[in-house]
Amino acid sequence: MKNYEQIFILKPSLSADEIATKVASIQEAIKNNGGEILGFRDMGMRRLAYKIDRQTRGYYGVFYFKSETSIIIELERLLRVSEDVLKFMTVAYETKLEIKAFNEMVEIANGKKVEEKRISGRTFREDDYDDDRA
Repeated sequence: MKNYEQIFILKPSLSADEIATKVASIQEAIKNNGGEILGFRDMGMRRLAYKIDRQTRGYYGVFYFKSETSIIIELERLLRVSEDVLKFMTVAYETKLEIKAFNEMVEIANGKKVEEKRISGRTFREDDYDDDRA
């Protein structure tokens, strides 16, 4: 089984209940096809880097899971036919270095580790700064 990261962006017009339902359906698709979900990261509503279908915002979510390669085709097919999904991307982690980074992202998603960001050679932890500051 390989390690995968499934990133998706949902339409901003969805209600909180509709978003929860869509996230649950993606989770079920992974589980029903033999995948093991290791973590989920709710990144919330964010501004898009560029317009997608005339949308400037979207709901971002990331699933971290282990599965056989064969389920990726079915998972991507389900995401492709959904009208609520603006974009998605599946990333496979294979090398030792990639798997180490994957495991750190799973720990961050599960709240076991605080995310750090590097800016100009300095390291900042996610809880070191407040996003509400202008």
